[in-house]
Amino acid sequence: MLQALWERLRYYYLYGARFRGDNVSFLRYLGVKIGSRCFISTAIHNFGTEPWLVEIGNDVSITDGVVFLTHDGSSRLFRKKIPNMNVAHGNRFAPIRIENNCFIGINAIIMPGVTIGANSIVGAGSVVTKNVPAMSVAAGNPARVVLTLDEYIERYRQKSVPVEALDRIALRRELTHRFWGEER
Repeated sequence: MLQALWERLRYYYLYGARFRGDNVSFLRYLGVKIGSRCFISTAIHNFGTEPWLVEIGNDVSITDGVVFLTHDGSSRLFRKKIPNMNVAHGNRFAPIRIENNCFIGINAIIMPGVTIGANSIVGAGSVVTKNVPAMSVAAGNPARVVLTLDEYIERYRQKSVPVEALDRIALRRELTHRFWGEER
């Protein structure tokens, strides 16, 4: 138990002191393969116990609360019943691949063995149990393809609000005036 506590303290010390909260650099240190120009907002511990089984392409955005599961922990119930099963870890592991130019919405869960194809979006709160094809938008629990990226872009265009602001203060002023008729 003391060793586990020490490892956890070491983990957070490295993250804060050595990597100064830089998620991408720290995740690379842990073994996650990450391309260039990636934005990773989710907590570093959300990459599970086998971060070296996660591969992220270039220009990927991963928002808060996204969880990567690279193993099936349910084997804890029956590890001693299956011959040759690793009693300490189980035997079901699979990599997760996020290809180039993807967006993973807040609180999504990516299950073992999933590949998310290039130029795809995973909706907020989705549980991705199967591969997502390139140029797709997947959402739901379980996640399923709901439209193509081109269809999504057209819907986005139709619902877009023209904004001129270049900073957060101006954005707040512009949007509160537009939607509420006042400044807040």
